[in-house]
Amino acid sequence: MDWWKKKRFRMIQNNLRDIDAGMDVDRYIDYLKEFGADVCMVGCGGITAFYPTELDFQKTSPYLTDDFFGNLLQKCHDNGIRVIARFDFSKTHIEFADVHPEWYSRSLSGELVCFHDTAATCVNGGYQQNGSLQILEEVLTHYPVDGVFFNMFGYQTRDYDNHYVGICQCENCRKRFYQYSHMELPREENEEDPVFQKYKEFQKFTTEELLEKIYHKVKQLNPEAAVCTYSNHWVDLVRSESNSAVDRPLPFWLMASEENAGCVRGSLSECHSSNCVINAVDIFYRFMGVSPWLNALRLYGNLATGENLDWCMIGGFETYPDRKNFELVKKIFQFHRKYERYLNHLQSCARILLIRPSGQGNSARNEYRGIFKMLKESHLLFDLLDLQEMEQAKVQTGRYSVVLLPGVQKLGISVAENLRNCGAVLVATGAALREEPDFLSQMFGVTIGGRLSPIRGCYMLTEPKEVFGDFKDRDWVYLDKDYYFMEPEEENKNYLPLIRAGMYGPPERCQGYEITDQSCVSVREGRAVYFSWMPGSLYQMQGYEDFKQIFLDVLRKNTDGMDQMLRVDGPPCAEVFFDRCGPDLYLLQVINYSGFNGTTFFEPLDVEMEIRVEKICVEKVQILTESGRKKLTDQGHFHLKVRGLYQAALIYGKERL
Repeated sequence: MDWWKKKRFRMIQNNLRDIDAGMDVDRYIDYLKEFGADVCMVGCGGITAFYPTELDFQKTSPYLTDDFFGNLLQKCHDNGIRVIARFDFSKTHIEFADVHPEWYSRSLSGELVCFHDTAATCVNGGYQQNGSLQILEEVLTHYPVDGVFFNMFGYQTRDYDNHYVGICQCENCRKRFYQYSHMELPREENEEDPVFQKYKEFQKFTTEELLEKIYHKVKQLNPEAAVCTYSNHWVDLVRSESNSAVDRPLPFWLMASEENAGCVRGSLSECHSSNCVINAVDIFYRFMGVSPWLNALRLYGNLATGENLDWCMIGGFETYPDRKNFELVKKIFQFHRKYERYLNHLQSCARILLIRPSGQGNSARNEYRGIFKMLKESHLLFDLLDLQEMEQAKVQTGRYSVVLLPGVQKLGISVAENLRNCGAVLVATGAALREEPDFLSQMFGVTIGGRLSPIRGCYMLTEPKEVFGDFKDRDWVYLDKDYYFMEPEEENKNYLPLIRAGMYGPPERCQGYEITDQSCVSVREGRAVYFSWMPGSLYQMQGYEDFKQIFLDVLRKNTDGMDQMLRVDGPPCAEVFFDRCGPDLYLLQVINYSGFNGTTFFEPLDVEMEIRVEKICVEKVQILTESGRKKLTDQGHFHLKVRGLYQAALIYGKERL
């Protein structure tokens, strides 16, 4: 079995600068061992070679005095540490542009895309298409690396200062795009333009084609080397990041690690996640780390999902000016090392499946994140499946009782057929499937109409109360974002009558609201539930609990998705995971987000929870600590006190038939 499949690893990525070619390798390895890392990722080739290259289109670090990479690789292997070699083929030193101008990207004005002394290369140029393979052959022929990683793989439209340089206008792109589409290369990223839509297909095709070529080259040279980059295809390890940026719009997305790692786990059976927790506060500010509590929460998200630990910083440990995050990283790595036998092969106990609407725009993303947040705060177990992988990763019949489709506008014939036959209740929110009205009618018994405009001043009537029992004292809940009129089939059950806006102005004139015969939720035969508005987006962006409560009330009334293996009575800031980790053995994990306050992360408060394990005859429960296991109870109903960011418990017992 491939080494990256046997067990989950603990990796530290040191993004090397040219000056780091002179670092003390022995001291570096001491640091890796102190942290408890068993894999490292370090710079090898591309922009700078950290080994004595013989290729005339690759510059070595001016600080290289011997074979830095070769020495590090050998000494790491001597200490039981695997090494993934990092490459960046997105740029070269600018001196090569005079010799091979056809290798490089061109801006909208036709100029080279330069940054300091580097120039951006193009996916369709000779350097990426052929030079990259020569570099890989040189490295993999001389060094028994354990893996390769490619940074900034694919097309780039912005430089390191985030300046927009536009769609590459080089001659290679012009020729290949015309061969692909018989169209001229677009100059604007206009989503309404069919030429730009075709160009996006071209980008995907050409990057995957190149990555496939590179993947086969790597496996030909070293079948035991893992391939890793930011792609779901032609890789062994799917790269993603949990990172921060000082200009990123709010609200702060807390659970990037759980999402990134969980989506790989749920969507790609042959791959594992390498979700990199970025230490730095931003790419501009690499030499200061984020809050230790945020940094640790992101690592715990990887750990609790059952995927690899992956942490990144720039330069070496001794020269890095901010060591504040070191101790918590060590604590998490060492906990993982102690209990990795339980974390290596987690099997989900979830009965809810949440579809991530990748590639369907910001509106769908916000709808999805809001639903994600609702489920987490309600302690409902769920799996993730990326929409773009649904044709290959089909929903197994009987595996889930509920499938959620937040903001999903396009399914395709085979995916829609699979969902119709999977046996689960389908729940669509965010006015989903507007672009596929036939599927919408067949699956939900609904015909969608026009968009309500203006929506400001409109409300929903929380009726019937037998569904919305949590709204005894609140009859109206406001609407915002988007609402679409719908015509349900006659047999559908319909909830939440729409209240049209009345007059707006001085209090004396606020009147005239009309309860209409339009509804905001329609249910078909108890098997399909449709929201023609945006409960997830409203909750994600505006935060009122009413939107979550409406969603949960409808879910409880119309699905058996609440039939969970775990019942939790605890605060919403406690994120719960529950998985099988062996024969008659289960792992309960809790991540404590109580220290989060809008944009700031503090030390968390202690959290108390009541846990009831359903469908399992519990024999005993043990708390996992840094010092060892501690018996908690031998009952299926127990009290759990979470001190700090994370708590884990082993539950022994047989599932009831």
